[in-house]
Amino acid sequence: MVYFVWLFMFNINVFLSAFALAAGQIVGIGPQNAYVIRQGIARRHILPIVAICIVCDVLLISLGVLGIGTLLAAIPGFITLVSWLGAGFIAWLGLRALRSSLSPQASTLEGDIVHERRGAIRSVLLLTLLNPYVWLDTVVLIGGLSAAYGEAGRLSFIGGALLASILWFSTVGFLAGRLAPYFAKPASWRILDGVIALVMFATAISLLLNFGLK
Repeated sequence: MVYFVWLFMFNINVFLSAFALAAGQIVGIGPQNAYVIRQGIARRHILPIVAICIVCDVLLISLGVLGIGTLLAAIPGFITLVSWLGAGFIAWLGLRALRSSLSPQASTLEGDIVHERRGAIRSVLLLTLLNPYVWLDTVVLIGGLSAAYGEAGRLSFIGGALLASILWFSTVGFLAGRLAPYFAKPASWRILDGVIALVMFATAISLLLNFGLK
C-alpha cells in the first residue's frame, strides 16, 4: 500500500533535483568522509560504518524535509552560531590531520585505524551527529531547499537525496579497500593526511563565508 502511495506521488524532476543537490553536498572530504575513506582503505568494519552513515542521512534529511530545518533557520543567530562551531570543529580536525602529515611516525594500515568494532561505530556516530556541518548540510540546507517543491514533492525529494547518500557512502566505503596496496608505505598516509588537512581548512573557511559571516 505504501509503495503505491509513493508511486502515485513520485515526481522524477524533484527526484533528480534532490539527487543532484544532495550529491553536491555529500561528495567531498569532510570529517565523516575522511573517516570512511581511512577505515575503507584498512578494510576495518566498513559495513557498519557505511550503514550508520546512510541511516543518519535518512534521519537528518527526513527531519529537514519535514520542516525542522526551516524552523531552526528561523531562530535568530542560530545559523551563525552553528557555522562558527562547525568551522572550529572542522579546523581542529584539519590541524590533527596536518600534525599527522608532518609527523615522522606516520600512519600505516596497522596504526591510526580504529580496529575495535565498538570503537569504529562510536567514532562514526560522533563524527556524524556531533558535527554541526553535517546538520547544516542535511537538515538546514537540503531540508530548507526542499520547501520549494511543496508537500507533494516531499517523498520524491527524500528519495533522490537518499539515493545520493547510499551511492556515495557505498562507493567510497567499499572501493577504498582497493587502494590498500598504495598505502602500504607510511609516506602515502602522510600525503593523504596532508590533502585532508587542506580540504578541512578550505571547508571551514567556506562554511564561515557562506553562513557564519552573513
